[in-house]
Amino acid sequence: MEAHLSLSLPAQIVLLLHGPDGRQHHGVNHQVLTPAAELAELVLYGRAELNRSALGGVKIGLLDSTPVGFEPLERPLSALAGRIEGKGKPLPFHTWLSERRGAFREQRWALRQQGYLEYEPEKLLGFIPRDRYRPHGPLQQELIGELGQLARGERSPDDRLALLVAIVHPAGLPRRLLGFDRSQGRRLKHIAKGQDLEGAVSAAVAATGAAIGAAVAGGAGGGDGGGGDGGGGS
Repeated sequence: MEAHLSLSLPAQIVLLLHGPDGRQHHGVNHQVLTPAAELAELVLYGRAELNRSALGGVKIGLLDSTPVGFEPLERPLSALAGRIEGKGKPLPFHTWLSERRGAFREQRWALRQQGYLEYEPEKLLGFIPRDRYRPHGPLQQELIGELGQLARGERSPDDRLALLVAIVHPAGLPRRLLGFDRSQGRRLKHIAKGQDLEGAVSAAVAATGAAIGAAVAGGAGGGDGGGGDGGGGS
């Protein structure tokens, strides 16, 4: 099975956010990308929808609160259902980010339990936690390779790849991983905006990708991409 089909979108994001040395990539806000990936996965499961207003705001709607049968998604689905059902209206994207501040650690813990990240405790100056989470096995490089094929036009996107690009491209993550040229960057940019997909993905995914890409672009940078944040737990 291809790498992008063997992991959930949140798991793919967390895996891509770690370099070979086990450190997180600097300047990429995991507290935006990981909750965004959870939403994208819930869209694929038919549990949520994203809508973008004429003014550019993105709101989240709940379609179905039935559990998906996949543990790393049950908490985000429960949180989304609780907030929307309690308010009786769609949830703004920025509110979701506040709700899911712990998403990165939760998804990283799940990846570690699955054996895709190797935890290495480390302390700076003997007392400041600087733990490492090294990607384990070939899956990360396979995933990067699939993104590279897409950027070079060697493959067409599917629903899952299109949503992955919509999340990572506005954050500049593919450039760090692939070092692609301008034409390759334009191709990924068009995919992230839901353009030039030529029927390769569903209309719902194209619309979701455009909405989530715009939302991520508004908050994906910044100083949350440092090293390990302590502890081997969730």
